[in-house]
Amino acid sequence: MERLVDNRYEIVRPLGSGGVADVYLAHDEVLDRDVALKMLNRERSGDEEFVERFRREARSAAALSHPNIVSIYDRGESEDGSCYISMEYLPGGTLKDRISRDGRLSPSVAAEVAVQISEALGAAHERGVIHRDIKPQNVLVTRSGDVKVVDFGIARAESDTSMTRTNLVMGTAAYMSPEQATGGEAGPRGDLYSLGVVMYEMLTGEVPFGGNDPVAVAMKHVNVPLRPPKEVAPDIPESMNSLVARLLAKDPNDRPANASALVEEIRRSTREGSRPGPEATENPTRTAAGPPGAPSVTRRTAPYRGNRRGERGGPNLSSIVPWLLVVLFVVGVVVGGMLVLRILGGIALP
Repeated sequence: MERLVDNRYEIVRPLGSGGVADVYLAHDEVLDRDVALKMLNRERSGDEEFVERFRREARSAAALSHPNIVSIYDRGESEDGSCYISMEYLPGGTLKDRISRDGRLSPSVAAEVAVQISEALGAAHERGVIHRDIKPQNVLVTRSGDVKVVDFGIARAESDTSMTRTNLVMGTAAYMSPEQATGGEAGPRGDLYSLGVVMYEMLTGEVPFGGNDPVAVAMKHVNVPLRPPKEVAPDIPESMNSLVARLLAKDPNDRPANASALVEEIRRSTREGSRPGPEATENPTRTAAGPPGAPSVTRRTAPYRGNRRGERGGPNLSSIVPWLLVVLFVVGVVVGGMLVLRILGGIALP
């Protein structure tokens, strides 16, 4: 692997590897910035039909502009003829890294991540771009805790080879929609199904259908009934449990209509899930939102237990007694003075 690609990108270190491409951290010597450089492996670089499809899909992805979509900066060929794509580099790792390291996410954080992915999908779908490979490995985390989706459109170029490459399919079969698993055309609702799998994994820490055989896993999406996420993690709000179940419906028509509708459903399920349950008291609850992607912090005030002014909120006599003494003293002085004047008034002068 040469250190300088296309006389512009200096390779720093590998970031990851897939069935058809490798990704490197590189430094753009022209614009003086770090980038993620995705390069086709030598086998695929020699396939002219695949290369042309890869270029075409890269152009479609480059046309997308959204805060939750990783930007594509450039495309070209290295000195040895390998195709590459230069993309925005995010040092926070992937959503898969986050789940593997820290376990499942809280419902509030999972909902916020799902909203951002949904908004990215909505922007792409409006331009006719279907991702086809939504999974935690393709969701990158920013420094602020937001997420961005990577590889929009590029998955289409890879789809023809995915079922023959175990190391690629293992990351894909677990998130594949039933229509994709049976060889059908994946549309927008196929992306929503895959997002449903991602939500399931964020909430429970595991995928709904797993196994060692990629083809068998793919067929489970078609034939095996879903185990509701709430059975795996009972603390999941019922509203969110129902939404994930709808996203993972076998029939695309039973899923939310589109990504925009899904955003509203996620927000509604979050509001319903945050309502006080039967165990809550009349105590007021205040929620302090953290930075994007951070879990909410809920502070519950202590129940009313009376105060220094009396258990019923009335005045405390210990605080009134000194004033009573002052008043009595003043009254005594006035009354005594009046008596003295009356006595003096009754004495005749010589």
